[in-house]
Amino acid sequence: MNFPRTLIAVSVLAAVGSTASAANRPSGWTTICSENQTCSVAANTNVAFGRADQFRYKILSGSFVCNSTTFGGKTAGGVNECSKGPGSPSPSPSPTPTPTPSPTPTPTPSPSPSPPPDLGYYPGCAMPTNTQTVQLAATRVVAAGEVFDGQNKVYNLNNGGDAEGQPPVFDVMHGGTVKNVIIGTLAADGIHCNGSCTLDHVWWQDVGEDAATALGPAGTVMTINCGAAYSANDKTFQFNGRGELRISNFYVANVGKLVRTCGDCTGNGGPRKLWVTNVIARDVTSTIVGINSNYGDVATIRNLTLNNSGTGKTKICQVFKGVVKGSGSSTALGVEFNTPACQVSQADVTLMPPSQMNTSACTGSCPIP
Repeated sequence: MNFPRTLIAVSVLAAVGSTASAANRPSGWTTICSENQTCSVAANTNVAFGRADQFRYKILSGSFVCNSTTFGGKTAGGVNECSKGPGSPSPSPSPTPTPTPSPTPTPTPSPSPSPPPDLGYYPGCAMPTNTQTVQLAATRVVAAGEVFDGQNKVYNLNNGGDAEGQPPVFDVMHGGTVKNVIIGTLAADGIHCNGSCTLDHVWWQDVGEDAATALGPAGTVMTINCGAAYSANDKTFQFNGRGELRISNFYVANVGKLVRTCGDCTGNGGPRKLWVTNVIARDVTSTIVGINSNYGDVATIRNLTLNNSGTGKTKICQVFKGVVKGSGSSTALGVEFNTPACQVSQADVTLMPPSQMNTSACTGSCPIP
């Protein structure tokens, strides 16, 4: 398959409303102002901008202008609207004068704690309330071309740590799909994709060895759309095969890396292509994407939001020199922007305070300072 080297940010499709008005905001959301008007929202509110069931999302605080400049584009064909999701807090009201105290002091109740800025999910991709927990006795094989609908149940296998060599919870053959699945705390090695596969609306409550691993040969595509993964000591997604790995409309929190192409696999090589679009990363301690430039790996990143709780600098696209197993360890070469290997600019990353990213970029591969 041939794909353009530059990926345009993908709009998230909301559920179709029952009226023309509802179609200008995601299902269940509330319009707060129309295009080119000034809106005001509480701190760290997720806001949708668009029309006709096509939207761009951004986390905003205070006053802003509802327009394409704020959101990086618009949906053509009519007036766009800005809306907020259900349960979003309202802007804080102006303070009121302190009343004169009564002769008998009344204890002041403790103020309610402010909601944390961590949304916990990508807009429209919140983890559902599970309907049942299924304890598997062995790996569930998803046959070639099969669509496995987990019906929002939690699936466990064994372990829960990050030890190497664990079996997967789901082993997906070429053309298979896993959807509406919650991987529980006994996550083993998550999901293995042995060819082209789709993981649609899949959530990992606690990543074990890896959340999912792409193993397909050249020409295959592993697609991960709408979901979230939490608590991975190292990488979340592992790319050992060839072909492509596409991650979109995804939320990741408390992990070391979002995705890494294999640094020292048996028969290691490439090229591998990664597409990361519409992702919110919370407390990624090391790297969003790690790739091997010597094998021709290419990563394209668009509409990435860092929503960290600390000031540690997250590496967006880190380039390595990969090796074949038994030939030593892979070597970190540099953090890159706008290079053949790293198709990403600093403008593609939104920083929610106090988040920071490593901007020690190289014009080519070079050692990290």
